[in-house]
Amino acid sequence: MKKILFVLCAAAATLVACNKAEVVTPVANDDARVVKFETQNLYSFDTKAPIAAGLHVGIYATSPATGGANADYEVEAMPVADPVASGTLSGSAIKWGLTQVGTSTTSKFFAMYPYENSSERNSFNESTSITYRIANDGDEAYAKDFLVDVVDAAPGDDVENPAAVSFSLEHPFALLRVAITNTSDDAIQKVEISGVKKEGTLAYNTAAITATETAAVTLRNMPKESEVGNVITFYSVIVPQTASPVIKVTTWTNATSTYNLATSQAFVAGNQYTANIAYSHTHAVATSNLSTTLNFNVEDWTANNLNSGNNIANNDDYSSSTTTWPILKGVGFGSTWESGIRMKCVANNSYRLVITKSGDVACKVYTEDGTWYGFSSNETVDGWTKISTSKDGGAANLTLTTDNGTYTVYFYSDTEEVWIKAGDVTR
Repeated sequence: MKKILFVLCAAAATLVACNKAEVVTPVANDDARVVKFETQNLYSFDTKAPIAAGLHVGIYATSPATGGANADYEVEAMPVADPVASGTLSGSAIKWGLTQVGTSTTSKFFAMYPYENSSERNSFNESTSITYRIANDGDEAYAKDFLVDVVDAAPGDDVENPAAVSFSLEHPFALLRVAITNTSDDAIQKVEISGVKKEGTLAYNTAAITATETAAVTLRNMPKESEVGNVITFYSVIVPQTASPVIKVTTWTNATSTYNLATSQAFVAGNQYTANIAYSHTHAVATSNLSTTLNFNVEDWTANNLNSGNNIANNDDYSSSTTTWPILKGVGFGSTWESGIRMKCVANNSYRLVITKSGDVACKVYTEDGTWYGFSSNETVDGWTKISTSKDGGAANLTLTTDNGTYTVYFYSDTEEVWIKAGDVTR
C-alpha cells in the first residue's frame, strides 16, 4: 500500500512540473532566429554594377542581433531587367537576438557590395569607419560598382516567421564622365582630372562617404570606359563634394588642351555627370577651333536631378606637335598625288589610315619635312604586308593590286615601315 501511494505521489509531482513548464513563453527554434535578407539593386542596370546570382554581399549587424561582422552572403537571384521585386540572399551567419524574437526591437544592418574579407572590412562598425582612396585604375573600377545601404529593422511579432530585412543598394560615390568626339588628325593619348577629392570615409550609421583629403588631387588619370567610332569616353569616380574639376586632354603628339569649370558646383552621391567635348583641332593649324564650353549634364542614378554646367576657358598647347606629319599620296583611292590623305596619329610614332581602294593603288608616304618614303622590300607577317621603305632617290611606289575594298595602312616613323592589311583593322 505504501508502495502504491509513493508512485501516485511521484506522478502528481511530475504533473505539477509539466504545468509549470507550460506557462513559460516558448523560445523560437534556431531556424526562426536566422535573419532573412533580400535586396534591390535599383541602379545597376544604368551603371552596370554587376549584382547577379552567385556574387557576394558583405552584411553587418548591431546588437542584439548576432554574427554581424562582414558576414558573407551570396546572391541567390536578382531580376534581369529593371527590378519590380527584390532579389534574395543566402546565408545564415547573422541571427536575431533572443530578446528580439517576436518584438519590435531593432538592429542596424549594413550591406556592402562587393564583399571583401579583409581586416579593414572586419573591423568596420558603428564606431570604426572605413577610408577609401581612389588612387589608380583598379580603384576606379571598384568604386564605380561599389554599392551600400543601411537599415534599422526588427523581427516583428511572428516568432516563427520573422520579417525579412530589405536593402536598396545605392552608389555612395559620384561619377564624372568626359565624352570626347574627336574629328582631329591626332588620337587621344590620355585624359587627366584635377581639382577634385578622391578619398573619403564611409560612415556605418548613414552609409554616406565624406571627403577627408585636405587638398584636391592633381592630374589623376581617367580610365577609358568606352570607344565607339570617333567618340571615346573616360571616367573618374569622386567622393561627394563641391568642386571645380579641371580636365586635361593629351594627344599622341603631346598636344594638350585644358578645360576648367568657371565656378565650382556640387557633385552629389548617386549621380553621374557627363561632359561632352568636341575635339576638332587639325595638326599644323595655329589657331585652335576646340569647343570652349564644358557642361556636366546629370544622368540620374537616383531620383535626385541636378542641372549643372558652366562656361569654361581653354588653354591649348600644340608647340610639341611633330612637324613631319605623314601624308599618303597616290592614285586609285579617291585622291591625287598633289593633295594626298593625312594619316592619323594613333600612338607614339604610329600613324594609321583607312582607305577605300578602287582599282590599283600606287602611292608613297610623304612627310611635311619634304621626305618621300617608297618601296624597298616586303614580307607577310600575321596576315599583314610589312613593307620596308627607302627614302627619296627614285624609290618605287607602294602598290596595292589585290581586290578592291577597304584597307588599313600603318606608318611607323621610328622604323620607317608601312604595314597594310585588308579591312578596317587595328594592330
